[in-house]
Amino acid sequence: MKKYLKIIGIGAIIWSVAFVVACVFVGFKVSSELLMQGITTLAVLTATFLFARSLNVSGKAEMLKYVLIWILVGLTLDAIITTRFAGWEFFLTWHIWVSYALSIPVSLLAVKVEKK
Repeated sequence: MKKYLKIIGIGAIIWSVAFVVACVFVGFKVSSELLMQGITTLAVLTATFLFARSLNVSGKAEMLKYVLIWILVGLTLDAIITTRFAGWEFFLTWHIWVSYALSIPVSLLAVKVEKK
């Protein structure tokens, strides 16, 4: 149970990275949506890789389970918090789904393969 609370917490931190980066762009009134989306996605994928690497998971199936939990946490927080600012149309933007989808292979790349 404690392990899953840690995994849920990591999912919340990864979501927070995206939220803070997006807020910085909005706060500074950056007009380039493509720049904002690209950097936000890059920040999320970097955080995902670093957290996935820190878990020292040796199996891809276990990592897949964790990244799916992270995605579920992110989607839940987006539904609860982000939609208050951006509306439900937020879920119609392509970069959100690209970011979530790319989190899967990025986290799997972080799995340490043991050489026999």
